[in-house]
Amino acid sequence: MTCTNQIVRFALSDPSGVTGFSISSKVEAGAAGLLVRGSTEVGGICTDYSGNLYISDAAQHCIIKVDEGGRVSNFAGTPGTSGNDAAWSRVANNSAHFDTPKGICCDKSGNIYVADSGNHKIRVISGGYVNSVAGASTGVSGKVDGSGATARFYSPTGICVDATGTLYVADTDNNCVRKISPRGDVLTIAGNIATGAAGDAENVEANGQTAMFTMPLDVAVDAEGNVYVLDTGNHKIKKIVPRGWVYLHSGSGTAGTSLGTGTTKMYTCQYNELSYCDMDRSGHLYVVDWSENATRLLSLDYNGNPSEIADFAGTSEVQCPVAVAVTPGQKVMVTLSGYQEGMHSSSSSTSESSESSSSSTSESSSSSSTSESSSSSSTSESSSSSSS
Repeated sequence: MTCTNQIVRFALSDPSGVTGFSISSKVEAGAAGLLVRGSTEVGGICTDYSGNLYISDAAQHCIIKVDEGGRVSNFAGTPGTSGNDAAWSRVANNSAHFDTPKGICCDKSGNIYVADSGNHKIRVISGGYVNSVAGASTGVSGKVDGSGATARFYSPTGICVDATGTLYVADTDNNCVRKISPRGDVLTIAGNIATGAAGDAENVEANGQTAMFTMPLDVAVDAEGNVYVLDTGNHKIKKIVPRGWVYLHSGSGTAGTSLGTGTTKMYTCQYNELSYCDMDRSGHLYVVDWSENATRLLSLDYNGNPSEIADFAGTSEVQCPVAVAVTPGQKVMVTLSGYQEGMHSSSSSTSESSESSSSSTSESSSSSSTSESSSSSSTSESSSSSSS
């Protein structure tokens, strides 16, 4: 599968999002910027309320910004240099260091949260500075709940933020899901933090920490506080309800491409390598599912019934989707890259999709209000998140 370095705009050919997509003729400015930068492993993506895109670049250890005009610039981190800002204090964007950043999300106030995977911690970019939210200042891994620098993560990948400013993290190598309060307190809400053991157990109604995951890669949260987990190693999507119980949302547990059949299609459908996800205001979950022969962008309704929006493996214009994000204006954004979890190639791009041709909501043109943030991130009113 070959990936081209470009930024393209495409629209769903049907508002329901189930009949495929068409490529427009417009190639956005800035495509060459990604190529020149050597952005070979773009991963997570999010958008702010001014229409800017923020993309984590795992290969260059930095965060890229693409503005509405398609201009590409370095937003935070030192391009091409990995590192760890050990001091628990803010660092100017262009002086900060990341190590293989993956998941990224943005709140309504313009704060950008990053899963700094190689440093085993969570960072926030706000007001021109990068701060640590949670995880050891020295960058050591571990599996400890606690506040700020006392907490420990192990290669966190996916991250999202809810309307209260609470963060949810797919703590991938600990095989669990963590919650970070606006004060910076870290709590495991599902998965066995004591052992970090991989496994497959859901429909756990007594205690979410008796549920089990294998390599969870991303999370998304809906308006009701339900958290959706891409349980990638088990080829399933699981749902954590606010009281902590864990249920199977969709997936048979067998790798494949079937969308399921009948009234139980949510339990008979098949996934391969789930990478990143995001949710729109209507409760539809958008998921990227990678395989060698069928790399798909899927839309799932509230009950877990999947529909295929696009099979990128069959197109020459856009291939290799990695992450997906829904903008405040209800557009679906997909990063395209040679990079996959555990896989590496040499090219990347970004594409844009309109969720619905009749969408009545437009992205705000006003500048988002950005404030300096400490390890206790400020509460936000709503979220725009995604994704590795």
